[in-house]
Amino acid sequence: REDAMSTQAIVNALGRCNLHFQPGEHWMYGTSADVLGAVVEVVSGMRFGAFLKQEIFDPLTMKDTGFYVPEDKQDRFAKLYENVDGNFLESPTNNLGIQYQMKQPPAFESGGAGLASTIWDYSRFAAMLLNHGEFEGARILSPKSVEFFTNGELMPWQQDDMWRSWEALSGYTYGNLMRVMKNPGMALVNGTKGEYGWDGWLGTYFGNFPESKTAILLMIQKKDAGTTPLTRKLRNIVMSELF
Repeated sequence: REDAMSTQAIVNALGRCNLHFQPGEHWMYGTSADVLGAVVEVVSGMRFGAFLKQEIFDPLTMKDTGFYVPEDKQDRFAKLYENVDGNFLESPTNNLGIQYQMKQPPAFESGGAGLASTIWDYSRFAAMLLNHGEFEGARILSPKSVEFFTNGELMPWQQDDMWRSWEALSGYTYGNLMRVMKNPGMALVNGTKGEYGWDGWLGTYFGNFPESKTAILLMIQKKDAGTTPLTRKLRNIVMSELF
């Protein structure tokens, strides 16, 4: 569409919105990752998707990851489902500016959503983080960078805000765009301190366990499945076998 807004245009529009509170006063799940996608574009001079391909996907041989699915791969593209009055139905709807079929490169390449991938590709990304930023000879991040964003801390009052608004992630902190297990005794899942990962909206979920060098990946393709009881139950079944 000719009127589709680009990544930078959307983030510039966000910048004109009123703040809910002054930075640091509280915690709220927001659009910071989306903003960072636009920052990457400005600093690199590249589209965000092209930057990810050059700097992450190609070096890690993630051949099936991107912001759209080419025609020759559409037959492998999983459908999206939702629960409607107890019936499991396909949900062919766009969400968060992301096209359902993903047949064309989008104008908006979000820093926090919108990639299509496979468990194979995602496992290579997870393995890179477990190996302190390197995988099969490709250095993606420095060990210090991995340590930084997998050890994010919130201030006590921010942590309280998070746990009140996001009960499913009780026991976790969320300081640097990653959930990090801080207090296993409070968590609703089996886990160990220092575990980190990401909860995708469709149940595209990964968790890394640095102590055991183990990764757990789930791909469900159901709306609002990121931190639901189903995700937690599947994870706990796997955890009970591994630990």
